Amino acid sequence: MEVTRDHILSLPIDDESDIGICRRKGVSLATIMGFDTVKTEEVAILISELVTNVLKHGGGKGKILICQIEDENKRKGIEIWCCDSGNGIPNFQKALQDGFSNKNSLGIGLGTINRFSDEIQINPIISPTFKENYFSGIHDYKHCLRSLKWVPTKTWKGLINNLIIGAATRCHPMEQLNGDAYLVNKTNKDISVAAVIDGLGHGIEANLASERAKEQIILKTELPLDNLMNHVHNSLRGTRGAVIGIAQINTETNKLYFSGIGNIECFIITANGKKTPLSFGGIMGHNMRTPRVFEFDFNPGNTVCMYSDGITTRWSHESLNWSDAPQKNADYILNNYSRFNDDATILIIRYAT
Repeated sequence: MEVTRDHILSLPIDDESDIGICRRKGVSLATIMGFDTVKTEEVAILISELVTNVLKHGGGKGKILICQIEDENKRKGIEIWCCDSGNGIPNFQKALQDGFSNKNSLGIGLGTINRFSDEIQINPIISPTFKENYFSGIHDYKHCLRSLKWVPTKTWKGLINNLIIGAATRCHPMEQLNGDAYLVNKTNKDISVAAVIDGLGHGIEANLASERAKEQIILKTELPLDNLMNHVHNSLRGTRGAVIGIAQINTETNKLYFSGIGNIECFIITANGKKTPLSFGGIMGHNMRTPRVFEFDFNPGNTVCMYSDGITTRWSHESLNWSDAPQKNADYILNNYSRFNDDATILIIRYAT
């Protein structure tokens, strides 16, 4: 296949700070190329897994190359090459299965990388010119993986199901990785799923847990909400765990369904006042009660707000104008009511009239 490459980024992998750097560079390129929000999130997860595996299981050092690729049919995609100094993968097909672990290679996480890649290759043939320009010194690395993700030919346009979204998040001031995460994902023309996720503690282990939960919600948004909670719970086993609040919004029936485990706060602002869905105690991935799903009317003009415990409770919903842009309110709350010793995230969604 004849291809052309441009917007080529070649980045070293030396320490944990490179996870965020590589992810941000990849997300920026994916956005420019036309990936939608969901597919851009998948690119972020894919790059995070690749870089994390180099640091933890691939000898601790490597390099990642991210670029735009175009084939002879003018189809564009994002291509990612990731090389490490580990001992390689003896059984590549086995390593693609979830749960495989080999501390001498990129074994852990390959299942995730495989799911989010349209094409994946181990130690592929590199053209002489491409190798000379971008892989000089490649003899220092023993293993190279190539992942390719095509730009979707159809993407959602405009608002997500008439939902106006505002979100603000930051990591612990002493960390470089955020242990919180959030998402809003369109399941079909009428249903969207929104979540706020807080990995236990902060730093890289909290980040891994929250990103894995986010990934699994994206993959399984079509599940009934209680089944989705159980699926995420099982997927987080072996991680530090997380507390999560998930809302499913149906703009055909004007209903909102909520299920939460742990201290993710949620409330709904309606013309008749404030409603507060309940979350139950527990840690997803460790100990979780049978999830319960609560149903609420959610009509045009209503707003739902979810936030992690990095946002204090020293503010009142009555002090804000909920007809303001959700992003304006989210930024205000994060800037004025976030804790200095934790990750913090707030997500606000208004059903447009």
